[in-house]
Amino acid sequence: MLSWLDPNTILAATGPWALVVVALIVFAETGLLIGFFLPGDSLVFLLGMLTGVAQAENASLAELPLWLVLVVIPVVAFIGDQTGYTLGRASLRSRRVSGFMHRGNVQRIERASIFFGRYGGPAIVLARFIPIIRTFVPFAAGLAGYGRPRFAFWNAAGAALWGVGLPLAGHWLGSIPWIADHVDLILIGIIVVSLLPLGIKLLTSRLRRDRAEA
Repeated sequence: MLSWLDPNTILAATGPWALVVVALIVFAETGLLIGFFLPGDSLVFLLGMLTGVAQAENASLAELPLWLVLVVIPVVAFIGDQTGYTLGRASLRSRRVSGFMHRGNVQRIERASIFFGRYGGPAIVLARFIPIIRTFVPFAAGLAGYGRPRFAFWNAAGAALWGVGLPLAGHWLGSIPWIADHVDLILIGIIVVSLLPLGIKLLTSRLRRDRAEA
């Protein structure tokens, strides 16, 4: 079920186009609000693990140079976030958002502006490592009117850390026999660890709400 979202299935099916497909998925995850369900972390990690590995079942991945992955992934991650940010800025000026603001929801945008003014940089970098959250933070930053140069700077930092660190970790850890033999467990672990901050945030928010209502 949902095998088309399985990183192993995606890489095996795309063959020599694996890097192109992964790059498109990384872009869509943050550049398009509908991309929140895409398995970016596990795909990038697995791509790094299989790149240059002689025993990789996919021969095209074994021939794919690691340096190319380390260039392409950060670049498309950066472009994806900038696209999401631009959509947020455009929405801020649109009639739809103007109507939304007239209905009394302007306070939410003001709170977002305060949040990004206070925690903008670190929040943008951290969001890159958290699935689902990273899809909406660029859009929210644009909607909140967060400065474009500042967003681009922190976006570049997050994209570089994530886009270089994740495939490198996969490449290095892939040389460990136990990890290479238990790729599925490693991918599940990545998903769990990635979603942990989001789970903690939701739990603490729920506890605060319960205390306020008590």
